[in-house]
Amino acid sequence: MPARAALAAQPKLFVWGARTLFLGQALGLSAHRNAVAVLCAGIDCSFAVAYDPKRPEAGYITCRTALIPANTLHHLNCGNGVMAFLYVDARSDDFRRLNACMERTCNGVGLHLGAETAYLDGLTALRGGTPWREARSAIATTLGLGVTAREDERIAATLRALREHPGEPHPLDEVAQRVRLSPSRFLHVFKAATGVPFRRYKMWMRMGAAIRSMSAGQPLTEAALAAGFSSSSHFSAAFREMFGLPPSQLAASRLTIQDGRA
Repeated sequence: MPARAALAAQPKLFVWGARTLFLGQALGLSAHRNAVAVLCAGIDCSFAVAYDPKRPEAGYITCRTALIPANTLHHLNCGNGVMAFLYVDARSDDFRRLNACMERTCNGVGLHLGAETAYLDGLTALRGGTPWREARSAIATTLGLGVTAREDERIAATLRALREHPGEPHPLDEVAQRVRLSPSRFLHVFKAATGVPFRRYKMWMRMGAAIRSMSAGQPLTEAALAAGFSSSSHFSAAFREMFGLPPSQLAASRLTIQDGRA
């Protein structure tokens, strides 16, 4: 396989603030739930969503894009096609925007993204080697996703602290005092600027830090503790809850991980 084709075929994970984008073949998961919402896209072919995950004999819906809300039991039949899974927080503005863009729903699952063709084109370009920064901007524009906190330096400073020191507790009272806001006002301003509640954003930052450490070869326990989780089991449980699989399974897929700041 030529080097460029091999690179395109390698699974990739893009850590993108309070979002995560997986690009590669699906990992063959059984019916499961995620604590976050996920926008599924078949990059090079269609995939299928079970009408009723508890009764596979009920059949499947064929589509190219589907939005699975948080805590929704679902099962996908992706075959060998290359998929994109964009994970977003259930309480974020991202989910609200994406949900409004789906053309129809079936059993709570959104089907057929309104900007489906443009989104698939952006994913194809990313898979083909377009730099992440460029592809990320195009994807965000296509999906109508917000830009994080460019206009409020108080929130921008908080985000820098969360990224640079994910293992610290960052208690609300101290963070709010640092930017000279009351805790209630800070929570409002933070959600308005980022689209994600402060407590949830902290979890995304810790998850991203642990994933990056694991990709660099750090053992799971060390990566979890450095990112602020109380133990490796705490990290594994949180990871499974969010993404529907244990971190060890993701690590075994030999994917490459790219930071959203790149």
